[in-house]
Amino acid sequence: MYEAVESVVQMALNKKKYLEESLLRYVTKAALASMFIGFAIIICYRLAEPFFDAKSPVTSFMASIFFGAALVLIMFGGGELFTGNTMMMTMSTVKKATTWKDALTNWVATYAGNLIGAAIFALFIHYSGLYADSDNSQFLMSVVGGKISLTTAQMFFRSILCNWLVCLGFWVPINVKGDGAKIASMMLLVFGFVISGYEHSIANMVLFSLALAAPYPDTITLVGILHNLGVVTLGNMIGGGVFVGAMYAFLTSKKKEKVPVAVVDTHTVSPFSAEKIK
Repeated sequence: MYEAVESVVQMALNKKKYLEESLLRYVTKAALASMFIGFAIIICYRLAEPFFDAKSPVTSFMASIFFGAALVLIMFGGGELFTGNTMMMTMSTVKKATTWKDALTNWVATYAGNLIGAAIFALFIHYSGLYADSDNSQFLMSVVGGKISLTTAQMFFRSILCNWLVCLGFWVPINVKGDGAKIASMMLLVFGFVISGYEHSIANMVLFSLALAAPYPDTITLVGILHNLGVVTLGNMIGGGVFVGAMYAFLTSKKKEKVPVAVVDTHTVSPFSAEKIK
């Protein structure tokens, strides 16, 4: 566990250096991350659509089974994801390797890049015509409508649980040897967050962009989308930053060694001479 923390801290320092060297390149990497999520969403939702139309009970399973491919693409394809960075930058800051200013700068740059990538990917899908026919987007619109109709409390707690689990998808593979085992653990944990119905700010960002780029029902509104993103982003920061980043930084903190104190035998030394003993 201690070695894993050191690895995360080094990753955070590398992110800080890369961002300081070129904001444009860093934001581009963040844009790639949300595009990778977009690829996974299209695969999963196109796969789940006929099951949804048939009202099959395995619809959620089909929409979740391959979503972990997004995290695999991000980890091995060099993307920068806001939700994962909440864990990494918090851990490195608690360990005093970076500052809270470094963390906030990273989060703003990553979030902005993720948003840009989501918008660009949605434009590609719009012009591809994949969702030009509303019959092909019934599942997508149903999911988006369900997300914006949640109460604020539901969004908040689902988003905490979500990034807690997603950041474990970053954390656990660091402790695992072999690329095959790393990929398997990522796929399993991300599958868990999707099928559980949790809320992920960047995945939602991509979903909402896709919905707005296609013919959508009146139940989907910009106000509802912004409300969801605001609440879910805050919850994700707590889930990843507190329950993984700060938690494992605390669990691997070392106790300060106590300086041994000389014991004076008061039975053999008078209280007047005890103060002379060193």
